[in-house]
Amino acid sequence: MWIRRKVKPGQQTGRKLGYPTLNFNAGNFGNDYKPGVYVCEVQIRNKTHKGALYFGPKLGKPGFALEIYILDYSGNLYSQDIQFRPLRWIRAPQNFSSIEALKKQIQKDIEYLKLETRSSKI
Repeated sequence: MWIRRKVKPGQQTGRKLGYPTLNFNAGNFGNDYKPGVYVCEVQIRNKTHKGALYFGPKLGKPGFALEIYILDYSGNLYSQDIQFRPLRWIRAPQNFSSIEALKKQIQKDIEYLKLETRSSKI
């Protein structure tokens, strides 16, 4: 199921870690999806991209985050309506002992996404 949301400014945490993300209001996303990291597809200007979607607790803040890292994409999409769809759940949210540990897990998630994208042609 494709979901349409407007990209909003975030805390720039992903960008500072080297993995810029599109940020969205979580809204009712949790009604249909459990928290975690997902392989997803994102449509931008009539082109489909692969990405890693995170839905879960915000880093050091109350509430839930909904954000997507897009493979091999850079550009400013703030305030634009974007369509995306989660394809496959990868893992549950985790607590990390340090920012470095978080960064290492993000690297693992991205590598998993790249391998899965190559092997299954999703």
